[in-house]
Amino acid sequence: MRPGLATASLASACALLLSACTAPDADRGFTPGGGVAPVAATASGTPGPQPGTETVTAAPGLTVEIEWPLEPDPKRSAVIKAFAGDFTAQWRAVGTSGGDRSYVKGIDAESSAYMDAVTWVQGFLKDRQSARGVARLYALRVPSVMGRGAEADGCVDLTGVRLTDQEGTPLSRQPAWLKRPRAVFLQTAGMGHGDDGVWRIRLYRHADYPDERAKECLR
Repeated sequence: MRPGLATASLASACALLLSACTAPDADRGFTPGGGVAPVAATASGTPGPQPGTETVTAAPGLTVEIEWPLEPDPKRSAVIKAFAGDFTAQWRAVGTSGGDRSYVKGIDAESSAYMDAVTWVQGFLKDRQSARGVARLYALRVPSVMGRGAEADGCVDLTGVRLTDQEGTPLSRQPAWLKRPRAVFLQTAGMGHGDDGVWRIRLYRHADYPDERAKECLR
């Protein structure tokens, strides 16, 4: 999904959020953002995930495959963990037909990202749709950290996801955002570190192919 994510001004938007430190479109072209555990539990002092690939069950028939990088810096590791947690939690909400709402804990409630995420999830519920398959998140990194703000980047591959009805039956016609080239893109999030020690999403952006940054996600 790409809930209200603009392809332009990735760097400037994140720079603005960092210095302040502080919806999906009609065809729902990508997800704002998941986790091995609810993102609210991700604080800067918690141990980072071990490098390697982890498969997380988001819902029956729906998994998220995360390629954890080797990140020795604790702060950057916490940002990556929160970013991946948000991504997984939103697919969990989709796969459970809105039954799991843990994704809202990983997003700043006063930010534009909050409404982006809620609108995206509600779009599935309104259309009585769900998803099955495998969503992949890889090449995770933190290009910048400034005070209590950070930018997190990750490549997304949704070619393994299929849109279904709420009973899990694949739709006969799959949307373009689940097919190449739109299904592979760069996801970027502006993150903020709260007083409770938790990193939360404040801003979403993405870059689609043929953007040079999105080309880095092709395999």
